[in-house]
Amino acid sequence: MLGEAFFDVNGLAIRWSPQVESPSFYLALNEVLVWCTDLRKHYKWIPYLTELLSVKEMDRAAKFRFPEHQDRFITGWGLLRVILSLCLNQPAAKLSFDRGPHGKPFLTGPALPFRLHFNLSHSGDNVLYAVSLREVGVDLESHNRNIKFAELSERICTLREFAQLWAEPCSLRQAAFFDCWTRKEAILKAIGVGLSGGLNTLEVCFKGEKRREYRICLEDTDGREWTVLNLPLEDSWSGALAAAGSNWQWRGWKLQDYSLC
Repeated sequence: MLGEAFFDVNGLAIRWSPQVESPSFYLALNEVLVWCTDLRKHYKWIPYLTELLSVKEMDRAAKFRFPEHQDRFITGWGLLRVILSLCLNQPAAKLSFDRGPHGKPFLTGPALPFRLHFNLSHSGDNVLYAVSLREVGVDLESHNRNIKFAELSERICTLREFAQLWAEPCSLRQAAFFDCWTRKEAILKAIGVGLSGGLNTLEVCFKGEKRREYRICLEDTDGREWTVLNLPLEDSWSGALAAAGSNWQWRGWKLQDYSLC
């Protein structure tokens, strides 16, 4: 799922680093921490991760019809708890969650040392986690999804985005669509609210072969500034990261099967 290094807007080389040990979890105000992994690498930890989940989370897991979907849920949420516990220096099983009016999860509890924001997204067995001291959203999509992206682009793209998309060479059009789609989803997940006019009122993409190398800054209806960028993934994947403000950088790790548990 991982791609090569690329250059951020400030000229910094951004790479995914192998996480052979726990990284520094000191969180500066101007950074976002991101992890990516294949959940199947962590299935051996399911007995341990199950013990970390709440009763409500185990009830949600039990509602999945197929065992592989249950395993994904338990592993995905269990690893999230472990990551957040290391950031907060709190027991993973003691963390409490609630959801906003549009379903975005957030941490609750008076014992938290500071307000930590997080988001996650999975596609198949792959998952992205993002953690920050500012509002954050992340989205991940496989290009192999069985969707009619040509028809879907008419519903989610602005008129300018749609024109730019179909100006792309045919071989690049599908990737351009998923890059655009993940940007929109990441922004909405960061804001944590619905979009009254639909995705086709949110313009986050532009023309150019190097579209993944640039950030888009925009304001919401309350005048708050948000920034979104695409993450460097393999050609068959698109992922995007969004966060409040524009003065932030990100660090990314490949979560190995022995790293956190």
